[in-house]
Amino acid sequence: MKHFLTLAVGALLSLSSAISADINQKTTNSVQNYNITPEASPQVTHGIDAFITADFIYWTSRMDGVAYAAGNRSDGTHSVSKGQVYHPDWDWDPGFKVGLGLNLPYDGWDLYVNYTSLNSNSSDSVDKINLMPTWNISDTLNSAIAKDYLQSASVNWQSRFNVIDVELGRNFYISKALALRPFIGFKGTWQEQDYRLRYNALVEPKEGTRELTILKMKNDQDSWGVGLRTGLNTSWNFVKHFSFYGDLALSGVWMGYDVERRDSRRPASSNTATTQVYIEDNHHSIEGVLEFGIGLRGQWYFFEERYSFLLQAGWEEQIWINHNRLVRLFVNESANGDFVLQGLTLKARFDF
Repeated sequence: MKHFLTLAVGALLSLSSAISADINQKTTNSVQNYNITPEASPQVTHGIDAFITADFIYWTSRMDGVAYAAGNRSDGTHSVSKGQVYHPDWDWDPGFKVGLGLNLPYDGWDLYVNYTSLNSNSSDSVDKINLMPTWNISDTLNSAIAKDYLQSASVNWQSRFNVIDVELGRNFYISKALALRPFIGFKGTWQEQDYRLRYNALVEPKEGTRELTILKMKNDQDSWGVGLRTGLNTSWNFVKHFSFYGDLALSGVWMGYDVERRDSRRPASSNTATTQVYIEDNHHSIEGVLEFGIGLRGQWYFFEERYSFLLQAGWEEQIWINHNRLVRLFVNESANGDFVLQGLTLKARFDF
């Protein structure tokens, strides 16, 4: 009886192993022969599997922490009405993106390189009584001044924004109408932000005397960086040829900063300015970058599907966290802040 049970158990184990091996082989063959996530990238016939992109962007770029004046200020004996904080008058500026991509022969992967360029220039001025400065230029706030010393203020902020993104991704369908493209890669950047501020102020060089003085500050920030980037592109097809898209990217960029501040003052009656503050700050840090995009896309094939053309319009936003590293000397000066960009993006893509 014991011998019979041993033979029966052995036979069952052998049969189970054979069935399991057959199932595993069939599953392996099925996975190899069936594309679980079919490719969603444009598939052109008789092409070289390359594509080019060109974007027109109309964005506004803004830096937190660059307020240049505030009001109102009491003369010490009377109450004042509610005032406001004055910032640069942020403008909208045109820019562009250009890109080159290649659909790789391995599993539908693609390699894509994209360059972004945007130059911005924003200015503002205010000319009224009872103003208060937000920057202590040449340590003027700690010297003898008249109570109504700040007569007017003006500011100019310029930005030159350059970015290169490199992506390795795969575009595939997870349903008949929804496509995903996860990607990994790198981000490189070189940027300049120039901040110019001028105060026309009444100072008291001697007790009982007042003198109109021009105070100026140049606070320039040059930066470069390279880091890791990852994200997800999505496409939501609702009818043939047309879809909604949504993009998300996250980067951690190792940044190098070269910041220089120079403060000067001169009497309005003189042409000679005296430099009273001259400081340079060089340091490195990791900076987080968030990118978002949403819009409408159309895509068509032509010439017997030898070429593909894509056209899309949408809205993009970018947040460069804690990017403002302008030199600050006193606690009353504007605080560090983020560098933000947003606006309209029109993209064209050609596959061949």
